Amino acid sequence: MAVAVILGGGKGTRFGDPLPKQFKVLGGKPIVQYTLEAFFSHPAIDEIIVTYPVEYRKEIEKITAPFAAKKMVTLVAGGASRMETTMAALSAIGDRHVKILFHDAVRPFVSHDIISDSLAALDKHQAVDVVIPTADTIVSVDNAQECLVSIPKRSLLRRGQTPQGFWSDGLTAAYRAIDSEILDQFSDDCGVFLYQYPDADIGVVCGDDKNIKITTPIDFFLAEQILYSGQAASRSVLSEEKSQKSVVVFGASSGLGASAVKAMEAKGWQVFSASRSTGTDICNPEQVNRFFKEVAAKTSDIDAVAVFSGVLKTGKITEMTREEISQMIDVNLVGSLNVALAAFPYLKKSSGHLFMVSSSSYFRGRANSAVYSASKAAVVNLTQALSEEWADDNIAVSCIAPRRANTPMRRKAFPNEDPAICLDPEIVSRQVIAMLEHPQTGLIKHIY
Repeated sequence: MAVAVILGGGKGTRFGDPLPKQFKVLGGKPIVQYTLEAFFSHPAIDEIIVTYPVEYRKEIEKITAPFAAKKMVTLVAGGASRMETTMAALSAIGDRHVKILFHDAVRPFVSHDIISDSLAALDKHQAVDVVIPTADTIVSVDNAQECLVSIPKRSLLRRGQTPQGFWSDGLTAAYRAIDSEILDQFSDDCGVFLYQYPDADIGVVCGDDKNIKITTPIDFFLAEQILYSGQAASRSVLSEEKSQKSVVVFGASSGLGASAVKAMEAKGWQVFSASRSTGTDICNPEQVNRFFKEVAAKTSDIDAVAVFSGVLKTGKITEMTREEISQMIDVNLVGSLNVALAAFPYLKKSSGHLFMVSSSSYFRGRANSAVYSASKAAVVNLTQALSEEWADDNIAVSCIAPRRANTPMRRKAFPNEDPAICLDPEIVSRQVIAMLEHPQTGLIKHIY
């Protein structure tokens, strides 16, 4: 049997926010929810213990309730220190002889491979630590922290991550035997175990650079980039997976939209296509609402809505007409808003997915594409905002940001560009299908 302990009892004062960092929203969900999903969805984890700051009982109950209905989840109030929180979790386990993994609540991107490797290593070792090599040179300083004393050999140094793994009764014995007066000297459980048992066999498991601990605002920024770039594992563990989906696609007549429709139909999905050529202009709210009503009369649920409509015009902003500027803003941003507003009641009913399309140019404005870049950056911000606003409605909101793609719109804007350097729309469509099959709200997926 294996038990995961998610250590979320701290206040996170280094983050500089009155809200404990494990409850900060990242991509539409509290950070601790990502961590909980990682262990909940792992088939070898039988039970989960979540520690929390005592003042935040209601918040953690709300987050864990959907998971507790499907796997044993125990809530344990944290102590005044990291070590006291560990002891409280061990007390909840009692005298059982089980594998136990302690993991920081604010390491949301732990992989299933790391979890599996940690559990397997406990069959060979008394304890396990997850580590990664250090790229920086580590130096040792004197007690006054003013002078360098030594430079250890970097090849023998590792940076510690979590989870740390133990046999529960072994770690419990270590904590019972150690002098409580020296507990504040330790920062982790392996330290306590090694101090009490200097000859202990503690194995190491290779960690991952993405398994970061969110301690400071810069860590949060890095976590956003990991998430939005699609490098984090996508887990939609509580949503119902459907092999057959009903999808509404706007901008389906050409380019990325037409390619995506073809890929969806190849999977047997029911696709309802809309475009200006078929009488639905996303700049017209009445036409958008009418189309949704027509679709709703033909299917019981709308599982996803995808917005591929877009306009690209290039040139110096001072040389563009007001009509050209307005058209890009109206189609790329206002049109996406119109679709989102019209789609909301249908997606709320189905716990569905709103999928939008930005561009790699959102990340940095480019000369001769000022309005286009700005409008696509707005789509990213819209995705992020709606992923948070609609989280309680169980609606996923995500977005792709592909680099230049070989589409009619691109070829018209850049007639002298070699199509060979552009993305094949089929590559984009494969990513679209993957995101719709396993929705992760708040995700901004870069496609290079």
